[in-house]
Amino acid sequence: MPYGMCLVNFAQNYLPPGSKLIELEKPYKRPALIMADLDGDGIEEIIAVYKWQGETYVIVLKNHWGNWYVLGNIKGKGYNVSYLNAARITPKNINSLIIGWQFGSIWSELDILQWTPHGFKHIIPQNIYYSKIQVEDMPGIHGKDGVYEIALWVHDTGEAYKVQVYRWKDGSLVPYPEVYPYYFKKVAAYYEEKVKQMPKATFYWYYLADAQLKAGMFYEALKSVNMAMSLGYDYPSKEDLAKLKEEILVKLKTRSSNLYPAAIKTVEGTKWGYIDNGGTVNK
Repeated sequence: MPYGMCLVNFAQNYLPPGSKLIELEKPYKRPALIMADLDGDGIEEIIAVYKWQGETYVIVLKNHWGNWYVLGNIKGKGYNVSYLNAARITPKNINSLIIGWQFGSIWSELDILQWTPHGFKHIIPQNIYYSKIQVEDMPGIHGKDGVYEIALWVHDTGEAYKVQVYRWKDGSLVPYPEVYPYYFKKVAAYYEEKVKQMPKATFYWYYLADAQLKAGMFYEALKSVNMAMSLGYDYPSKEDLAKLKEEILVKLKTRSSNLYPAAIKTVEGTKWGYIDNGGTVNK
């Protein structure tokens, strides 16, 4: 990259006449432009998303011994882009390009592009829509491993979302429960604020209970689902609430079989609780 030259202006030189770089709105307003190594040679490419003649495109510029050229120019979707990032998603030791093509104020379609000897390839099916996205190397049982997971929040009602965490496995994105205890604590914290704001909203209590269940917070999940069941059944249904409660009770039963009485010393004296095989104390 030539010194003293604005990266945005530099990328603009490689775009078709009349085109314009798209601006990302979140988490702050900025050009849809990043630098990342997409082909594994240790040299970062310039990636930019632009609009031309009413269509969206992503261009990848490569530096070869000081000379820049277009490595890829791929037609996109939607009217805008809501997300642009590069991270190691697959077991291959190269970054994938992750794009959210925007179709509405709260809806985007996920697209993942992977460099191959034959050019860039779309590696996931079409029509995977989401409202919010987080891409992170999430710690599992053995900590982080350098491969990134994708959390998708899909709008349901109000400010409630169905949340799922995915990981690349056997050629596709699949749910990845190993990182649930880590990520769904964040989801639970989100819904804890929502039930404070709207304590009589059944659906917020329902989603709080679901997040607590996935985070391994089984006692808290039981309290939350019981609260949801006490408020009424406009949404979700009685059947959905009953099914969630049964899942929580099954987890509690399994956990209880591995709990042992334990004396817990506090400033107020000795109290009795339970300790599991991993040393976690439950009062």
